[in-house]
Amino acid sequence: MSHPMLTLELPEEIYERVRRAAKGMKQPLETALANIVKAATPSLEKVPLEYRAELEALEDLSDEELWELAERRAAPAQQRRLTKLLAKNQRGELTDRERQALSGLRATLDRLMLQRSYAYLLLKYRGQRIPNLTD
Repeated sequence: MSHPMLTLELPEEIYERVRRAAKGMKQPLETALANIVKAATPSLEKVPLEYRAELEALEDLSDEELWELAERRAAPAQQRRLTKLLAKNQRGELTDRERQALSGLRATLDRLMLQRSYAYLLLKYRGQRIPNLTD
């Protein structure tokens, strides 16, 4: 199988780090560098196929657009509805219609969380400082 070819000029310091890593990994320099790049870049390999295209599209967004998405929250009405349905579900009082509504709402909010998470990952990869839980 043929792979795309890339000629790359590296500063001497980085070249030496990659060379030492390759030696330690007992791999050719090209293989080691490919593995280093693979490990350092975001991957959608384990994401279900149904979400991949949507997340790949996020890679084209600017940092500002990614920050907007990363900080997006569910609408207050959705949060209230979710809380109410979860409480009812815990008491075993959901109707079939409410069960469907809960399932749909959870899917919507799960998708939002997935988008937000990937937006944060992309921002971190691009060198942005990501807030932690204490911020």
